Amino acid sequence: MSFLIRVTGFFLVIFFLFSGVSAQPSKTDSLKRVAETAANDSVKVSALLQLAFQSIFNDSKTAWQQMEHANRVLVKTKSYPYLETHARYVKAVYYDVTGAADSARFYFESGLEQSRVYGFTDLEVKFRNGLGLNNWNRGHYQTALDLFLQVDQQNKQLEKSKQIPQSTPLNNIGLIYQELGLYEKALEYHRQALEIRLGDPALLAQAATSYNNIGICYYHLKKYKEAEEVYRNGLALAREHKFLRQYYDLAGNIANTLAAMNRYEEAQRYNLEVLNHDPSVKLPDKFLMNISSAAAGIYLNLGKQHLALPLLQKCFALIEQKPELEFYASDVYRYASAYYYSKGDSRKGRAYGDKHQEILEQRFSKRNAESLAEMEIKYQTAEKERKILDQQLVIEHGNLLLARQRSQNIMLVAALIVLALLTGIGYIYFRARQKVREQQLLVNEKQQRLTAVLQATEEERQRIARDLHDGIGQQLSGAILQLESVLHNNGSGTPQTHIGLLVENLRKTSSEVRTLSHQMMPRSLTELGLVPAISDLLNRTFAGTAVQCSFQHHQVVGRFDANTELTLFRVVQELLNNIIRHAYARQVSVNLLHMKDKLRLTVEDDGIGFEPDIVNKGYGLMNIRSRVEGVNGTVLFEQNGQAGTLVTVTVPVNENL
Repeated sequence: MSFLIRVTGFFLVIFFLFSGVSAQPSKTDSLKRVAETAANDSVKVSALLQLAFQSIFNDSKTAWQQMEHANRVLVKTKSYPYLETHARYVKAVYYDVTGAADSARFYFESGLEQSRVYGFTDLEVKFRNGLGLNNWNRGHYQTALDLFLQVDQQNKQLEKSKQIPQSTPLNNIGLIYQELGLYEKALEYHRQALEIRLGDPALLAQAATSYNNIGICYYHLKKYKEAEEVYRNGLALAREHKFLRQYYDLAGNIANTLAAMNRYEEAQRYNLEVLNHDPSVKLPDKFLMNISSAAAGIYLNLGKQHLALPLLQKCFALIEQKPELEFYASDVYRYASAYYYSKGDSRKGRAYGDKHQEILEQRFSKRNAESLAEMEIKYQTAEKERKILDQQLVIEHGNLLLARQRSQNIMLVAALIVLALLTGIGYIYFRARQKVREQQLLVNEKQQRLTAVLQATEEERQRIARDLHDGIGQQLSGAILQLESVLHNNGSGTPQTHIGLLVENLRKTSSEVRTLSHQMMPRSLTELGLVPAISDLLNRTFAGTAVQCSFQHHQVVGRFDANTELTLFRVVQELLNNIIRHAYARQVSVNLLHMKDKLRLTVEDDGIGFEPDIVNKGYGLMNIRSRVEGVNGTVLFEQNGQAGTLVTVTVPVNENL
């Protein structure tokens, strides 16, 4: 249930933070008349962009048509840089709301640069805010936080008429702290945003959202009474002003809070109110699925299994319509498992329980992709705390010296006692400092290895990005141009040569995608095993070169643990990269030997060798050490005679029978 509270209302956040309260129907009608009748191109484009922005959140197809109409006028005139930049902002929001996060990021970043060039500071604030939301939605919380802090400062420097509401960056900063689990810090910003919104009639709908955010923070701090009070204040505001979308978000969250206090009957009334919502309000399917699941769970707790089943069936119907919802449906399968076990159907109960566990593992794997950024934030926080502790130690040391000076005027016996005490304190202090140094050495070593892993990961990402941009991206751009040409010639017939070029372009793109996929996770490794994968890697690496390569393997049959196979493959890949880039070798020998409960890999070359310091400081070789130690193995780097290098890797294994 806490997951529902954490993610509910994200669509509303996007809507309000980009656009504020939606335009009234009369204003929309006025804009449509202006767009249809205006003789001035700038007036027409401005009206079209405002209409497109409003349409993004409820009719994306119409929004796209309005954006295209505005772009055609801008292409014809080519004299309105502000409107061109504004059009880029509207397109960025369109892509972000429709789920094309990478395209949205491109338009936000390029629009931000364009705003700086022209000095459009008001648009710069909007682009920066949008880019912050984009990074937040992709899990890059530290980057998003930095952007929102910049928005808060820059927005205050604008003229009042050009500012976005001051509550917007405050709300966003609070949401990032909320994502990072810093709920007390998040509450500071949400309260400031709420105060501003309550004071402005145009922002009352957003005030209801602020009540919701504050309630979520209290819920996660387990201050359920405070959360209930805040949610009830928000519900009263939303009910008074008929903010139905915010009302249903608040109702869903107060239901979870009441359930956490075992007040199931009260909680269920709010859940059922959401499920029987006003049909004029479109609620996200994920939100409805989570509410249905929570309601089913309450019925199970109340012993009303017959009422839980229809709600679970509703959840499964939503998942069937939109399979992507399954990623968020762990509670659905958990309650379904409990239902069937209560009915004595252990087969179905076990099947749904396994599905619940599978989804939890998938979500855990996804969170692992975000863990490095969170680890970095935690490390920086720990480093600051360590510096504060060091300062406190310096102050305490000064106090000890002062006490020693004052003790000189005390009697000799007292002086000896003080001296003995100081000696003991000095010994304790020395031991403490010695432990601090030892711990710091461990931290430094771990940080160096983490840096090596991060650098290797970043280099791989940059390589993939270059491949995508220079190869696949260019070919897809060409295919798009050819498709546009086909569409433009639709009325007069499509030349077969255009279609042929398009097909050839797409074939090349498909081939490059397969190549890139193979580099990221070779099919030969996953399907055939370690020996065929290494053999294939060697053939591809040295094909067409003057380097002579040999590969010998002994007693290596069957398959091994997937992590062990991947580790050894990546080690060979990294060593071959080092040989090609640094060793100037003419011969390379790779050997793989299976000895009872271990695998031994040796990679030998006749190149120029290495400096001993490189083994301890080189990021590539530290990355190899980290990989090998991750599977409880060892690695040894040796000079191979007068020149060349011999690397020996030994890892424990169990055959997968």
